[in-house]
Amino acid sequence: MCRSVAEFLSLAVLALWVTSGSCIEDCPCTETTYCRPLSARKRYPVQVFAFHSGGKDWKHYDWSKITTIVDSGVYDAELLCHAHAHNARVVKEEEIWKIDVFNQFNKKNWIDKRLRLIQKRYLDGIHLRFGSALDATFSAKLPSLVEEIKTKFMQKIAGSQISFYVPWICNTSTAACSNLVSASKYADYIHVTSFDVQNHMWTDCFAKANAPYHQTMTGISSYIKKGINSKKIILIVPWFGYDYHCNRFIEAGRCELEEIAIEGPACSELVTPRIPYREIMELLPKSMSGRIWDDDLKAPFFVYKKGKAFHEVWYDDPESISLRTTFLKKLKLGGIAMLSADFANYSSDPIAAMKTEEMWNALCPP
Repeated sequence: MCRSVAEFLSLAVLALWVTSGSCIEDCPCTETTYCRPLSARKRYPVQVFAFHSGGKDWKHYDWSKITTIVDSGVYDAELLCHAHAHNARVVKEEEIWKIDVFNQFNKKNWIDKRLRLIQKRYLDGIHLRFGSALDATFSAKLPSLVEEIKTKFMQKIAGSQISFYVPWICNTSTAACSNLVSASKYADYIHVTSFDVQNHMWTDCFAKANAPYHQTMTGISSYIKKGINSKKIILIVPWFGYDYHCNRFIEAGRCELEEIAIEGPACSELVTPRIPYREIMELLPKSMSGRIWDDDLKAPFFVYKKGKAFHEVWYDDPESISLRTTFLKKLKLGGIAMLSADFANYSSDPIAAMKTEEMWNALCPP
């Protein structure tokens, strides 16, 4: 969203206004206006989505930037009130499986149950995660599913926000791609998971960047070429990396991995542990290489040893994220999201605070 200071202050004043005589039953907030739908409030030309998985770190987020919290954790009424006070929506992330949509009764029950829960908690909409593989049969059901969700939610919650995840690239040779494009017509936003690219395209077994620059651009562009309105597209950037165990370490940038027999490529990030940005920043000063920049993939990495084993950590930092946020203007996207906002370090340590602030600022380059 990248709000100006004046804009942010005016929103704070707006958020404190309470309609005379208003009363909302069981509102958990100190001001009942915070339990009202945010439909009448300004929609920003650039959205910033913060994925939140639980805990209280949200108290330290940069609320001058956030337009929507995507919450996958336990319901926190305090978070809802705080977000609405800052004119930010809160949507619930929900997983839906093939079994939930292939039977009309199951689908209606799934939607109605979520709608009641979201109404009860004064939330602003829903973000869908597809639990089943997006094959031709499952994806074929998505357009009608999203349309029904949007219709029912709009009837009960004014200005409901509906969004869902899509893969990092729209493979035009598959039916799933066309079905996702059709489903997007009924959603407010689609979130392109522009990370874990190596799960799909490795041709050799070496540690590599999680979200390579050129592949990220190609993936986003594939959806625009299929006709999706670019203003509906949200670019997700990872606030995590991967800690690769080198089966054979040749040199920095040549960390050979063990081939593992899994479905798909011979090597994959699927068997490599994710590591949050806060832990990466703790490991980096102890590394044997220091931060190394790969100019082809436009991503940083470093090498460290654990016992006799070499490890190579590939991740994203303010420099690599800032490069990717240039896509917002270049491709006229709807906004950006980080996965997850909780992966930064919100301790009182001044160095950690500075690095976390840099990550937030990278989302909104000048």
